[in-house]
Amino acid sequence: MPSPDVPSHALAPAISAGLLMLRHGVGPRWYERLTVLVGVALIAGGCTVAVWGFGVFAGGLDVRETCELNHHTDYDQAWRDRTGSDGTSYFPLANACNEHVSLVPAWVNPTIVVLAVLTVSALVLALFRIVYAISHRKELVSS
Repeated sequence: MPSPDVPSHALAPAISAGLLMLRHGVGPRWYERLTVLVGVALIAGGCTVAVWGFGVFAGGLDVRETCELNHHTDYDQAWRDRTGSDGTSYFPLANACNEHVSLVPAWVNPTIVVLAVLTVSALVLALFRIVYAISHRKELVSS
């Protein structure tokens, strides 16, 4: 689930549209349908944004309080200053209390990579399907 700070009003329609496209694309040779590829891209892209938002806001608004109250560990500002682990990296997501405790769950960054690759792959395949259809249509018209 995305954090309340992530704009879910944009994610819900994208994922819903992707699910509808998958539903309408099911049938014989479903893997060749453009609708399925775009649906997969919408779902994976929406989930990528949701997981990224979850990781960005995993530390909460006050990192010191989150470390001390939720994770029961010391907040080490000197270590964060030395290593540059100040939580400003957008990818890979990193926000640590100290050298041993990270606020971003370990599964977040690999999940973002897998979903982003799936999104881009589906969009590239959809683009190839469009180019293939256009090029073969021109051959049929010219002959």
